[in-house]
Amino acid sequence: MIIQCPACKSRYRTRVLPSGQSSLQIKCPKCSHQFLVDPAQSETTEVSTEKQTILMVDDARFFRDLLLDLLKDFNANLVTADSAEEAWVLLHKHAVDLLIVDINLPDKNGLDLIREIREDSTFGKIRILCISGVYRKDDDAMMAVRAGADDFISKSFKPRELTERIQKLLQK
Repeated sequence: MIIQCPACKSRYRTRVLPSGQSSLQIKCPKCSHQFLVDPAQSETTEVSTEKQTILMVDDARFFRDLLLDLLKDFNANLVTADSAEEAWVLLHKHAVDLLIVDINLPDKNGLDLIREIREDSTFGKIRILCISGVYRKDDDAMMAVRAGADDFISKSFKPRELTERIQKLLQK
């Protein structure tokens, strides 16, 4: 489940509460605000059809949380996945406008996921930003574009550079 601090708007992924437990008191790690979470009212992938949807796929929880924090001011649905398999399920469940995908995923190479998406006509309009922490000069960028990505960025990006690239991709 994804929860959001009502004070600072930071978002966090947490496990679903044990059955029989109606709510849980949470202390935000960022601002220390304490608030109650009701699992019946929180939905992991609640998506508004009036907004664009960004799906972020990375096995590193820290990086998914970082992206959620950097993109929280976008007027978009922010959905995360920690594997290619979970991303594939979400792609079939939601109309995704932009996919941000790490090259190195635990269950499948991100480049293979991009190729599969591009081969499936259902996903023809999705824009794809490929990202990698292991950056080997232009090799990764070229491989990502050849696989079907619209853009590539290293994980050592500057926040403004990332948000500008995302804005550009969402406008296409």
